[in-house]
Amino acid sequence: MSNASVHTKAKQAASAFIREAREAGWLRAKFEIKPDGSVTVDAGMVDPEVADDFLSSDLRMVNDP
Repeated sequence: MSNASVHTKAKQAASAFIREAREAGWLRAKFEIKPDGSVTVDAGMVDPEVADDFLSSDLRMVNDP
């Protein structure tokens, strides 16, 4: 596979990284390879904090005539 494209090589490297991260016990490891060649990595040992944008005091029903 000496003629593999750069994109194919990047996918293989990302796949190997994700496999190793899971074996190491990481909770999340995600790669996004865009068509322009840029790569986004989201990886970590803990779950990301979930933002709660709603407060119970903000939830109300409105009866407009």
